[in-house]
Amino acid sequence: MNNTSEIMNQHEYLVEELDPLIFCQIWGLTYEKASEYLKVTARTMAAYACQGKSTKRNPSSRVKALAAMQHNTWIKEGKQPIDMPLNNS
Repeated sequence: MNNTSEIMNQHEYLVEELDPLIFCQIWGLTYEKASEYLKVTARTMAAYACQGKSTKRNPSSRVKALAAMQHNTWIKEGKQPIDMPLNNS
């Protein structure tokens, strides 16, 4: 990566916290695969996506930080996200 614009573009995608469902979307991961990186169960990942009040769970700061760390690692390694919803802002 010798090109300055490539380096600048790379840093646009680095984040401190990342919702685990957005993490799945960006990288095209299943809940099962994402749960391995985020140290939670696939069932917990599914609960984050639930709309019902009795089953919905909100991800902790730790889970959001782990998602961001893995995301940032892959970006730094030059991997290309499948879908970047963060660009819509």
